[in-house]
Amino acid sequence: MAETNVSGFSADLAQIPNVIVSASKEKIWKLPVIEKNQPIYFVGMGSSFYAAQDVARQLRSKGFLAFAEIASAITPQEFPANSLVVAISASGTSVEVIKFLENMPANIRTIGLTREANSKITKLVEEVLLLPIAPETGGVSIWSYRATLIGLFQLLEQLGIAPSVKQSCEIASKQIQKLLDSKNQWIESFMNLTTSKDGIWLMAPAERSGSALQGALMFREGPRFSSDGCETGDWSHVDVYLTKSLDYKALMFTGSQWDNQAVEWLTNRNSSFGSIGTYAKGNTASINIESGDLLAQMLSELIVPEFMAEKLWQKQ
Repeated sequence: MAETNVSGFSADLAQIPNVIVSASKEKIWKLPVIEKNQPIYFVGMGSSFYAAQDVARQLRSKGFLAFAEIASAITPQEFPANSLVVAISASGTSVEVIKFLENMPANIRTIGLTREANSKITKLVEEVLLLPIAPETGGVSIWSYRATLIGLFQLLEQLGIAPSVKQSCEIASKQIQKLLDSKNQWIESFMNLTTSKDGIWLMAPAERSGSALQGALMFREGPRFSSDGCETGDWSHVDVYLTKSLDYKALMFTGSQWDNQAVEWLTNRNSSFGSIGTYAKGNTASINIESGDLLAQMLSELIVPEFMAEKLWQKQ
């Protein structure tokens, strides 16, 4: 992947609508359907782990034995005999994922999910699923994160848990293009959330927690701006304390049953916050992102923090 650079990042952002449609045309998950009593472990770092957590949660919601494991963990050390391990690394070179695979018991079935056909990870797994994307020119994982979600949602589609991935990507592509075309109409209100020396704090429902984590990463990886992500319900237990001592500014991906609880705290503490979702909650900024299709929403809503990060980066 290229060194991080803002000009490449901007170019990559403009190509997202085309990238996700193209990535959805090729069904990479052509393997036999897993059984509900078959443990499946999704293993990765960073963006790969964020995507894995949300997909594993969808599988568990339908009774599957699915887990997301960060590759740097020393556990699990033993696996049930019928386990399936899906190792995710877009570059195929994540040292933690490679180490995890090197320590795997020989009798456990392994699959690698990567965009690089000749990378180290492909030599350590039984089967390889190739993400049909090129490396980002800006060095930030905005294509690979989405392609990973698309690839993993193809498994959900195959199991009857998710609707047509191709249709979801078409919906997302149109929505992202609309936001690209209208950026100048909404971006400045959201930039008011980036004026604090204390950074910006993101939250999202458990089902889309990757959006908060990946969104926060965009601020850190590009403009090196302080940011972190949290699950909306948990926010009231772990992050709310900071609203009392910091110039706290939040970005909320709406749709959690615990949105109102967080909004009440933010309002009572006079904290600025923006909302991304199907209804306006933000006291500083808000934008509509259609719901009803989980994958389309996850692919689309990240464009807001990505544009915010781009603008911060361009000012440096």
